[in-house]
Amino acid sequence: MMMQPMPQPHATKIPIRLAISISISKKGTENFGPFFYSPRYSLCMIQRVVFGKTGWSIDLAGCEDVVAKLPDIYVGWDISVGTPKEFRAHKPRAKVTRQKDGWHWREIGSPKPRHWDSFPPKSALRVLTLIHDVSIYWYLDENPHLLCLHGGAVKIGKGLICFPARGYSGKSTLIANLAALGHKVFSDDVLGLEVKGSRGMSLGFLPRLRKPLPPNAAPSVVSYIKSHLGPNSSGWLYLKPQRPQIARLNETAKITAIVMLERVEEGAPVLDNVNTAAVLKNLIATNIIRQIPMPEIFDRLHGLASGCQRYRLRYSNALEAAQFLAKQFA
Repeated sequence: MMMQPMPQPHATKIPIRLAISISISKKGTENFGPFFYSPRYSLCMIQRVVFGKTGWSIDLAGCEDVVAKLPDIYVGWDISVGTPKEFRAHKPRAKVTRQKDGWHWREIGSPKPRHWDSFPPKSALRVLTLIHDVSIYWYLDENPHLLCLHGGAVKIGKGLICFPARGYSGKSTLIANLAALGHKVFSDDVLGLEVKGSRGMSLGFLPRLRKPLPPNAAPSVVSYIKSHLGPNSSGWLYLKPQRPQIARLNETAKITAIVMLERVEEGAPVLDNVNTAAVLKNLIATNIIRQIPMPEIFDRLHGLASGCQRYRLRYSNALEAAQFLAKQFA
């Protein structure tokens, strides 16, 4: 058999570790052979990822490992993967290329992830998470009417419980514990807010957790995470609940309570009432949208804060807190 390069319209010459072997049969048909590792320059497949719900597309060259996992982290986005020829009607807004020294992002009309240049990705999972992050900002840019909170949200009973919080607050671990108890996850990181009323909107992503898990993580929750493991690396993992337990892109639910989180060293969970002003201050601090005029942001967030239950949760153990919340809001 003869080794033939891939057809030029869908190939690019880049230095990669992962390449595809192609053989030509006697009838002249192309057969894709097994993956093999090569430190040399290779002709490598370009794959086009199309986001059906938005019409976006991204080209990825030499990134088969990224593309294989990319559809897993999006829920309700209708992801399709093919060649540029198969999706020629979808013009890419970016091209990601694997090179000898890492990955290169070329902007084609849309901005790259915010931290791509300052903290270049060193793993395929990091590329995956940066595409995840930039998708959020592209989506919000195209939906300027939405507010968006940095925080988690889980449906317990008939209402959505929102946990507005910045990083290292324990919200993602708490969300994972609530998922392990069977509750529906709307967000572990960013939650959209509709213009009218007090409805939260899912942006359709799997929850993402830092590794290692907390040392006091309950064995039952660790087992749940292991049995629902999505893409992962040494530093991060995606949690992949069953589809009925994870909200799809644009799915909404009425926010019935806002719970501010406070982790403490020890003690049973305690839920304290909080006034509207304290919750409003928290919502303004965790809102990531600044394009909307500030008076409108204030009015909308004030309406949300004043129209639902308001609490501060002090807790030391995530599973105990999840069980406590489930009992309180069921």
